[in-house]
Amino acid sequence: MRKSKVSTTAFDNIFITRTKSYFINPHVNGLSDHEAQIIVMENIVLTKQINNITTKRVINDQSILEFQLVPSHKNWEEIFMEDDANTSFNKFLTIYLKIFHTCFIKKHTNFNTISKPWITKGIKTSCNRKRELYLKVGDNNEMEHKLYYKQYCKILYEVIKEANKLL
Repeated sequence: MRKSKVSTTAFDNIFITRTKSYFINPHVNGLSDHEAQIIVMENIVLTKQINNITTKRVINDQSILEFQLVPSHKNWEEIFMEDDANTSFNKFLTIYLKIFHTCFIKKHTNFNTISKPWITKGIKTSCNRKRELYLKVGDNNEMEHKLYYKQYCKILYEVIKEANKLL
């Protein structure tokens, strides 16, 4: 970025592999004396990364009791001796969060899809399709689309109900 007393200029660098299909068009936006550059990329396939790890805090009677007990054993004098309210609050928050994170430990577990083995690849695909239809119905108020969506939901519900019965 280049700055002066009367203007600021931003420089953007875009690196593209030559194997992808793209083209660049200038666009007059009327905001400055420079044209914006629009890059259009074709046949881009985005891969969705699936995260199978979920994080939960362990909160039970024992951890709650510990959380109630530990602050009473902590020395809070450094907070009360501080003259600046912001510094005092930051020190308090630091101590409080340390106690919280110590008492309520994070537990990382693998997201278990085996607990619902009746959810097949076809049902997942149909659920994704249902979501796409829902978004289209929201954008479009045509009765034909709404009826198709309702019928699709009804059929998917029956398929899920039958698949669940099989196991």
